[in-house]
Amino acid sequence: MENLELYYYFSGILNALGKIILTIACFVLFVRQKNSATTIMLIGSVLTIVFGLAGLLWTTLSAQMGPQSLAKTNGIITILGQLPYILFTIGLLLFAFNHAKKKV
Repeated sequence: MENLELYYYFSGILNALGKIILTIACFVLFVRQKNSATTIMLIGSVLTIVFGLAGLLWTTLSAQMGPQSLAKTNGIITILGQLPYILFTIGLLLFAFNHAKKKV
């Protein structure tokens, strides 16, 4: 039998690495251009890390209460976990609309 845990560990590491790189990139962009778009992008990227850690903790605590609690928690985390990405995307759209050069 394969060691399936390695797949989950590796995907978790890649996920965390991607979130950290995105947050660093947003911070650099924010420092260079302080405006509402970069602020929203930075907040969204930081919240992805916060929500990820909170989701991990909440799932761990919920698993101790039983499978029904765990299923409900996973559903809520799946819904709420999308909010930081939506926030980041709104900031990215604002940045694109406000800072993209128009070709005439």
